[in-house]
Amino acid sequence: MADKKLKKKLAKMTEEERHTYLEQLRLQEEERLKQKEEMLSRYLKDKLAKEEQAAALNRAKLQNQWRVLMRQAKAEDLRKDVQVLSQTFERVIDRKDAIIKSLSRDIEEAEEQYQIALRSHLQNIDSLIDFQSKRIRSLEEEFKSELEALEREFETERQLMLCRHGQEMRELSDITLAMEIRFNERELDAFQEFQSLMDEIKNKNLEETHALRVQREQVLDELWDEFQKETQRYKDSTEDRKMRFEALKKKDEGSSHLIAKQMKRLKKLQDNISDLKSKMSTNAREHDAKMKQIKEDREMILAHFHELKEEMTKSRDDERAKLTTLTMQSNAALKTLEKKKGKCESIMKLSEMCRKLETEDEKVVPFYANSLTPEEEEKVAAHAESPCSEQLAEVSKDN
Repeated sequence: MADKKLKKKLAKMTEEERHTYLEQLRLQEEERLKQKEEMLSRYLKDKLAKEEQAAALNRAKLQNQWRVLMRQAKAEDLRKDVQVLSQTFERVIDRKDAIIKSLSRDIEEAEEQYQIALRSHLQNIDSLIDFQSKRIRSLEEEFKSELEALEREFETERQLMLCRHGQEMRELSDITLAMEIRFNERELDAFQEFQSLMDEIKNKNLEETHALRVQREQVLDELWDEFQKETQRYKDSTEDRKMRFEALKKKDEGSSHLIAKQMKRLKKLQDNISDLKSKMSTNAREHDAKMKQIKEDREMILAHFHELKEEMTKSRDDERAKLTTLTMQSNAALKTLEKKKGKCESIMKLSEMCRKLETEDEKVVPFYANSLTPEEEEKVAAHAESPCSEQLAEVSKDN
Protein backbone atom coordinates (compact mmCIF):
# COMPACT_ATOMS: atom_id res chain seq x y z
CA MET A 1 0.00 0.00 0.00
CA ALA A 2 2.80 2.37 0.91
CA ASP A 3 4.62 1.50 -2.32
CA LYS A 4 1.49 2.33 -4.36
CA LYS A 5 1.08 5.69 -2.61
CA LEU A 6 4.73 6.43 -3.20
CA LYS A 7 4.44 5.54 -6.89
CA LYS A 8 1.37 7.75 -7.30
CA LYS A 9 3.11 10.60 -5.52
CA LEU A 10 6.20 10.20 -7.70
CA ALA A 11 4.10 10.06 -10.88
CA LYS A 12 2.63 13.48 -10.07
CA MET A 13 6.08 15.07 -9.57
CA THR A 14 8.49 16.36 -12.18
CA GLU A 15 11.86 14.70 -12.80
CA GLU A 16 13.80 17.15 -10.61
CA GLU A 17 11.24 17.02 -7.77
CA ARG A 18 11.24 13.23 -7.93
CA HIS A 19 15.04 13.17 -7.73
CA THR A 20 15.13 15.53 -4.71
CA TYR A 21 12.30 13.61 -2.94
CA LEU A 22 14.08 10.25 -3.40
CA GLU A 23 17.33 11.84 -2.21
CA GLN A 24 15.57 13.10 0.95
CA LEU A 25 14.10 9.63 1.61
CA ARG A 26 17.51 8.03 1.15
CA LEU A 27 19.14 10.54 3.54
CA GLN A 28 16.44 9.92 6.15
CA GLU A 29 17.00 6.16 5.86
CA GLU A 30 20.76 6.62 6.20
CA GLU A 31 20.29 8.87 9.26
CA ARG A 32 18.04 6.27 10.88
CA LEU A 33 20.56 3.47 10.23
CA LYS A 34 23.35 5.66 11.56
CA GLN A 35 21.44 6.33 14.82
CA LYS A 36 20.75 2.63 15.18
CA GLU A 37 24.45 1.79 14.70
CA GLU A 38 25.47 4.45 17.23
CA MET A 39 23.05 3.02 19.82
CA LEU A 40 24.40 -0.48 19.21
CA SER A 41 28.03 0.70 19.49
CA ARG A 42 27.27 2.56 22.76
CA TYR A 43 25.60 -0.54 24.20
CA LEU A 44 28.58 -2.75 23.24
CA LYS A 45 31.07 -0.22 24.64
CA ASP A 46 29.20 -0.05 27.96
CA LYS A 47 29.07 -3.84 28.14
CA LEU A 48 32.79 -4.09 27.37
CA ALA A 49 33.64 -1.50 30.05
CA LYS A 50 31.61 -3.35 32.67
CA GLU A 51 33.29 -6.66 31.76
CA GLU A 52 36.73 -5.05 31.99
CA GLN A 53 35.92 -3.59 35.44
CA ALA A 54 34.71 -6.98 36.72
CA ALA A 55 37.80 -8.74 35.35
CA ALA A 56 40.12 -6.16 36.92
CA LEU A 57 38.37 -6.51 40.29
CA ASN A 58 38.61 -10.31 40.24
CA ARG A 59 42.24 -10.16 39.19
CA ALA A 60 43.03 -7.76 42.06
CA LYS A 61 41.30 -10.03 44.60
CA LEU A 62 43.24 -13.09 43.36
CA GLN A 63 46.54 -11.24 43.46
CA ASN A 64 45.85 -9.94 46.98
CA GLN A 65 45.06 -13.42 48.36
CA TRP A 66 48.07 -14.94 46.63
CA ARG A 67 50.31 -12.12 47.90
CA VAL A 68 49.19 -12.69 51.54
CA LEU A 69 49.96 -16.42 51.36
CA MET A 70 53.33 -15.86 49.72
CA ARG A 71 54.23 -13.12 52.23
CA GLN A 72 53.54 -15.40 55.20
CA ALA A 73 55.62 -18.26 53.77
CA LYS A 74 58.42 -15.97 52.70
CA ALA A 75 58.67 -14.21 56.07
CA GLU A 76 59.41 -17.48 57.89
CA ASP A 77 62.01 -18.45 55.31
CA LEU A 78 63.65 -15.03 55.50
CA ARG A 79 64.03 -15.24 59.28
CA LYS A 80 66.02 -18.46 58.95
CA ASP A 81 68.07 -17.00 56.10
CA VAL A 82 68.92 -13.90 58.17
CA GLN A 83 70.42 -16.02 60.96
CA VAL A 84 72.60 -17.97 58.50
CA LEU A 85 73.63 -14.80 56.67
CA SER A 86 74.61 -13.00 59.92
CA GLN A 87 77.08 -15.81 60.78
CA THR A 88 78.58 -15.81 57.28
CA PHE A 89 78.78 -11.98 57.36
CA GLU A 90 80.88 -12.05 60.54
CA ARG A 91 83.29 -14.56 58.98
CA VAL A 92 83.58 -12.42 55.86
CA ILE A 93 84.26 -9.30 57.96
CA ASP A 94 87.15 -11.02 59.78
CA ARG A 95 88.68 -12.12 56.47
CA LYS A 96 88.33 -8.63 54.98
CA ASP A 97 90.09 -7.07 58.01
CA ALA A 98 93.08 -9.39 57.53
CA ILE A 99 93.21 -8.48 53.82
CA ILE A 100 93.08 -4.72 54.62
CA LYS A 101 96.03 -5.03 57.05
CA SER A 102 98.16 -6.85 54.48
CA LEU A 103 97.26 -4.26 51.81
CA SER A 104 98.23 -1.38 54.13
CA ARG A 105 101.68 -2.93 54.61
CA ASP A 106 102.06 -3.26 50.82
CA ILE A 107 101.07 0.40 50.39
CA GLU A 108 103.77 1.57 52.85
CA GLU A 109 106.45 -0.41 50.99
CA ALA A 110 105.26 0.98 47.65
CA GLU A 111 105.37 4.55 49.04
CA GLU A 112 109.05 4.11 50.04
CA GLN A 113 109.91 2.77 46.56
CA TYR A 114 108.04 5.71 44.97
CA GLN A 115 110.08 8.28 46.97
CA ILE A 116 113.37 6.65 45.88
CA ALA A 117 112.29 6.63 42.21
CA LEU A 118 111.14 10.26 42.46
CA ARG A 119 114.52 11.49 43.77
CA SER A 120 116.39 9.71 40.97
CA HIS A 121 113.94 11.10 38.39
CA LEU A 122 114.44 14.68 39.64
CA GLN A 123 118.24 14.33 39.41
CA ASN A 124 117.91 13.14 35.79
CA ILE A 125 115.57 16.07 34.97
CA ASP A 126 118.11 18.62 36.37
CA SER A 127 120.94 17.18 34.27
CA LEU A 128 118.74 17.29 31.12
CA ILE A 129 117.78 20.93 31.80
CA ASP A 130 121.48 21.96 32.08
CA PHE A 131 122.31 20.19 28.83
CA GLN A 132 119.36 21.84 27.03
CA SER A 133 120.27 25.35 28.24
CA LYS A 134 123.89 24.92 26.97
CA ARG A 135 122.59 23.75 23.58
CA ILE A 136 120.16 26.72 23.33
CA ARG A 137 122.99 29.25 24.03
CA SER A 138 125.15 27.73 21.28
CA LEU A 139 122.24 27.84 18.81
CA GLU A 140 121.55 31.51 19.66
CA GLU A 141 125.17 32.48 18.96
CA GLU A 142 125.11 30.61 15.64
CA PHE A 143 121.81 32.31 14.70
CA LYS A 144 123.21 35.79 15.42
CA SER A 145 126.31 35.21 13.27
CA GLU A 146 124.20 33.96 10.31
CA LEU A 147 121.81 36.91 10.73
CA GLU A 148 124.69 39.44 10.51
CA ALA A 149 126.00 37.76 7.34
CA LEU A 150 122.55 37.90 5.72
CA GLU A 151 122.17 41.59 6.60
CA ARG A 152 125.50 42.42 4.97
CA GLU A 153 124.52 40.55 1.77
CA PHE A 154 121.14 42.33 1.75
CA GLU A 155 122.74 45.78 1.98
CA THR A 156 125.13 45.10 -0.91
CA GLU A 157 122.33 43.79 -3.15
CA ARG A 158 120.13 46.76 -2.20
CA GLN A 159 122.84 49.27 -3.24
CA LEU A 160 123.33 47.51 -6.59
CA MET A 161 119.57 47.48 -7.31
CA LEU A 162 119.22 51.17 -6.43
CA CYS A 163 122.08 52.12 -8.81
CA ARG A 164 120.59 50.05 -11.61
CA HIS A 165 117.14 51.58 -11.04
CA GLY A 166 118.50 55.16 -11.22
CA GLN A 167 120.33 54.43 -14.46
CA GLU A 168 117.24 52.90 -16.09
CA MET A 169 115.06 55.86 -15.02
CA ARG A 170 117.48 58.33 -16.64
CA GLU A 171 117.46 56.34 -19.89
CA LEU A 172 113.64 56.25 -19.92
CA SER A 173 113.41 60.03 -19.38
CA ASP A 174 115.78 60.67 -22.34
CA ILE A 175 113.73 58.37 -24.58
CA THR A 176 110.41 60.04 -23.65
CA LEU A 177 111.89 63.54 -24.32
CA ALA A 178 113.14 62.51 -27.78
CA MET A 179 109.75 60.98 -28.67
CA GLU A 180 107.88 64.15 -27.61
CA ILE A 181 110.14 66.36 -29.80
CA ARG A 182 109.64 64.06 -32.80
CA PHE A 183 105.86 63.96 -32.28
CA ASN A 184 105.61 67.80 -32.12
CA GLU A 185 107.56 68.17 -35.39
CA ARG A 186 105.29 65.69 -37.20
CA GLU A 187 102.18 67.41 -35.84
CA LEU A 188 103.37 70.85 -37.11
CA ASP A 189 104.13 69.47 -40.62
CA ALA A 190 100.72 67.79 -40.84
CA PHE A 191 98.91 70.99 -39.75
CA GLN A 192 100.68 73.14 -42.41
CA GLU A 193 99.87 70.62 -45.13
CA PHE A 194 96.22 70.56 -44.05
CA GLN A 195 95.95 74.40 -44.20
CA SER A 196 97.36 74.54 -47.73
CA LEU A 197 94.95 71.86 -49.00
CA MET A 198 92.00 73.59 -47.37
CA ASP A 199 92.85 76.95 -49.09
CA GLU A 200 93.15 75.30 -52.51
CA ILE A 201 89.79 73.53 -52.16
CA LYS A 202 88.06 76.73 -50.97
CA ASN A 203 89.31 78.77 -53.99
CA LYS A 204 88.29 76.07 -56.42
CA ASN A 205 84.76 75.86 -54.95
CA LEU A 206 84.32 79.65 -55.19
CA GLU A 207 85.23 79.67 -58.91
CA GLU A 208 82.86 76.82 -59.72
CA THR A 209 79.94 78.42 -57.81
CA HIS A 210 80.40 81.77 -59.64
CA ALA A 211 80.39 80.09 -63.08
CA LEU A 212 77.25 78.05 -62.20
CA ARG A 213 75.45 81.14 -60.90
CA VAL A 214 76.01 83.07 -64.22
CA GLN A 215 74.84 80.11 -66.27
CA ARG A 216 71.68 79.56 -64.16
CA GLU A 217 70.71 83.25 -64.33
CA GLN A 218 70.70 83.19 -68.14
CA VAL A 219 68.57 80.04 -68.21
CA LEU A 220 66.16 81.53 -65.64
CA ASP A 221 65.62 84.73 -67.72
CA GLU A 222 64.76 82.69 -70.80
CA LEU A 223 62.30 80.53 -68.88
CA TRP A 224 60.62 83.58 -67.30
CA ASP A 225 59.94 85.08 -70.76
CA GLU A 226 58.42 81.87 -72.01
CA PHE A 227 56.28 81.61 -68.85
CA GLN A 228 54.83 85.13 -69.34
CA LYS A 229 53.87 84.29 -72.94
CA GLU A 230 52.21 81.03 -71.98
CA THR A 231 50.23 82.63 -69.14
CA GLN A 232 48.82 85.32 -71.46
CA ARG A 233 47.86 82.68 -74.02
CA TYR A 234 46.20 80.59 -71.27
CA LYS A 235 44.17 83.55 -69.95
CA ASP A 236 42.85 84.30 -73.44
CA SER A 237 41.84 80.70 -74.12
CA THR A 238 40.25 79.96 -70.66
CA GLU A 239 38.02 83.03 -70.14
CA ASP A 240 34.81 81.16 -71.13
CA ARG A 241 35.75 78.13 -69.08
CA LYS A 242 36.33 80.39 -66.09
CA MET A 243 32.80 81.76 -66.28
CA ARG A 244 31.31 78.23 -66.47
CA PHE A 245 33.54 77.23 -63.59
CA GLU A 246 32.19 80.06 -61.40
CA ALA A 247 28.60 78.94 -62.09
CA LEU A 248 29.40 75.32 -61.38
CA LYS A 249 31.26 76.37 -58.24
CA LYS A 250 28.18 78.10 -56.83
CA LYS A 251 26.05 75.03 -57.64
CA ASP A 252 28.65 72.79 -56.04
CA GLU A 253 28.62 74.87 -52.85
CA GLY A 254 24.84 74.39 -52.53
CA SER A 255 25.16 70.64 -53.15
CA SER A 256 28.01 70.36 -50.68
CA HIS A 257 25.86 71.96 -47.95
CA LEU A 258 23.09 69.44 -48.62
CA ILE A 259 25.54 66.52 -48.66
CA ALA A 260 27.07 67.71 -45.40
CA LYS A 261 23.63 67.73 -43.73
CA GLN A 262 22.84 64.26 -45.03
CA MET A 263 26.25 62.97 -43.94
CA LYS A 264 25.73 64.31 -40.40
CA ARG A 265 22.37 62.53 -40.26
CA LEU A 266 23.88 59.29 -41.58
CA LYS A 267 26.73 59.56 -39.07
CA LYS A 268 24.27 59.92 -36.18
CA LEU A 269 22.33 56.89 -37.41
CA GLN A 270 25.55 54.84 -37.77
CA ASP A 271 26.65 55.88 -34.25
CA ASN A 272 23.29 54.78 -32.84
CA ILE A 273 23.51 51.46 -34.70
CA SER A 274 27.07 50.84 -33.50
CA ASP A 275 26.08 51.68 -29.90
CA LEU A 276 23.16 49.26 -30.07
CA LYS A 277 25.37 46.54 -31.56
CA SER A 278 28.00 47.01 -28.86
CA LYS A 279 25.33 46.87 -26.14
CA MET A 280 23.90 43.69 -27.66
CA SER A 281 27.34 42.06 -27.85
CA THR A 282 28.21 43.03 -24.26
CA ASN A 283 24.85 41.75 -23.02
CA ALA A 284 25.37 38.48 -24.90
CA ARG A 285 28.86 38.05 -23.50
CA GLU A 286 27.69 38.78 -19.96
CA HIS A 287 24.80 36.32 -20.34
CA ASP A 288 27.14 33.61 -21.70
CA ALA A 289 29.63 34.21 -18.88
CA LYS A 290 26.90 34.05 -16.22
CA MET A 291 25.47 30.84 -17.70
CA LYS A 292 28.93 29.29 -17.88
CA GLN A 293 29.67 30.27 -14.27
CA ILE A 294 26.32 28.82 -13.13
CA LYS A 295 27.04 25.54 -14.96
CA GLU A 296 30.53 25.32 -13.47
CA ASP A 297 29.18 25.99 -9.95
CA ARG A 298 26.51 23.34 -10.43
CA GLU A 299 29.06 20.76 -11.65
CA MET A 300 31.43 21.61 -8.79
CA ILE A 301 28.63 21.29 -6.19
CA LEU A 302 27.54 17.94 -7.67
CA ALA A 303 31.14 16.64 -7.63
CA HIS A 304 31.62 17.82 -4.05
CA PHE A 305 28.32 16.17 -3.06
CA HIS A 306 29.38 12.85 -4.63
CA GLU A 307 32.77 13.02 -2.90
CA LEU A 308 31.14 13.69 0.48
CA LYS A 309 28.71 10.85 -0.12
CA GLU A 310 31.52 8.42 -0.97
CA GLU A 311 33.54 9.51 2.08
CA MET A 312 30.48 9.07 4.34
CA THR A 313 29.75 5.57 3.04
CA LYS A 314 33.42 4.61 3.30
CA SER A 315 33.70 5.88 6.90
CA ARG A 316 30.45 4.08 7.80
CA ASP A 317 31.79 0.82 6.38
CA ASP A 318 35.09 1.28 8.24
CA GLU A 319 33.30 1.96 11.53
CA ARG A 320 31.08 -1.06 11.01
CA ALA A 321 34.10 -3.27 10.32
CA LYS A 322 35.92 -1.91 13.37
CA LEU A 323 32.84 -2.51 15.55
CA THR A 324 32.48 -6.10 14.35
CA THR A 325 36.16 -6.83 14.96
CA LEU A 326 35.92 -5.23 18.41
CA THR A 327 32.90 -7.35 19.35
CA MET A 328 34.65 -10.50 18.06
CA GLN A 329 37.81 -9.70 19.99
CA SER A 330 35.87 -8.84 23.18
CA ASN A 331 33.94 -12.12 23.03
CA ALA A 332 37.15 -14.06 22.43
CA ALA A 333 38.86 -12.20 25.29
CA LEU A 334 35.97 -13.03 27.63
CA LYS A 335 36.21 -16.71 26.73
CA THR A 336 39.98 -16.77 27.21
CA LEU A 337 39.62 -14.95 30.55
CA GLU A 338 37.09 -17.54 31.72
CA LYS A 339 39.50 -20.33 30.78
CA LYS A 340 42.42 -18.60 32.46
CA LYS A 341 40.30 -18.04 35.56
CA GLY A 342 39.59 -21.78 35.70
CA LYS A 343 43.28 -22.52 35.23
CA CYS A 344 44.22 -20.06 38.00
CA GLU A 345 41.76 -21.68 40.38
CA SER A 346 43.14 -25.14 39.56
CA ILE A 347 46.71 -23.81 39.98
CA MET A 348 45.81 -22.34 43.39
CA LYS A 349 44.35 -25.67 44.50
CA LEU A 350 47.40 -27.56 43.21
CA SER A 351 49.78 -25.09 44.90
CA GLU A 352 48.03 -25.59 48.21
CA MET A 353 48.29 -29.36 47.78
CA CYS A 354 51.97 -29.17 46.70
CA ARG A 355 52.88 -26.88 49.59
CA LYS A 356 52.24 -29.72 51.99
CA LEU A 357 54.63 -31.97 50.02
CA GLU A 358 57.59 -29.51 49.77
CA THR A 359 61.01 -30.55 51.18
CA GLU A 360 63.18 -28.46 53.47
CA ASP A 361 65.41 -27.26 50.56
CA GLU A 362 62.39 -26.20 48.52
CA LYS A 363 61.05 -24.27 51.50
CA VAL A 364 64.43 -22.45 51.96
CA VAL A 365 64.81 -21.66 48.20
CA PRO A 366 61.25 -21.59 46.79
CA PHE A 367 62.10 -19.70 43.57
CA TYR A 368 64.57 -22.05 41.91
CA ALA A 369 66.05 -21.38 38.44
CA ASN A 370 64.28 -22.63 35.37
CA SER A 371 65.73 -25.92 34.09
CA LEU A 372 64.10 -25.79 30.65
CA THR A 373 66.13 -25.23 27.48
CA PRO A 374 65.31 -22.28 25.13
CA GLU A 375 63.66 -24.64 22.60
CA GLU A 376 61.42 -26.12 25.29
CA GLU A 377 60.47 -22.61 26.49
CA GLU A 378 59.48 -21.61 22.91
CA LYS A 379 57.31 -24.73 22.61
CA VAL A 380 55.59 -23.96 25.93
CA ALA A 381 54.94 -20.33 24.85
CA ALA A 382 53.53 -21.43 21.49
CA HIS A 383 51.29 -23.97 23.20
CA ALA A 384 50.06 -21.27 25.61
CA GLU A 385 49.26 -18.83 22.78
CA SER A 386 47.58 -21.36 20.46
CA PRO A 387 44.18 -21.64 22.25
CA CYS A 388 43.54 -17.90 22.05
CA SER A 389 44.33 -17.71 18.32
CA GLU A 390 42.21 -20.82 17.60
CA GLN A 391 39.28 -19.30 19.47
CA LEU A 392 39.60 -16.02 17.52
CA ALA A 393 39.65 -17.97 14.25
CA GLU A 394 36.53 -19.91 15.22
CA VAL A 395 34.69 -16.72 16.20
CA SER A 396 35.60 -15.05 12.91
CA LYS A 397 34.40 -18.12 10.97
CA ASP A 398 31.07 -18.15 12.87
CA ASN A 399 30.53 -14.48 12.13
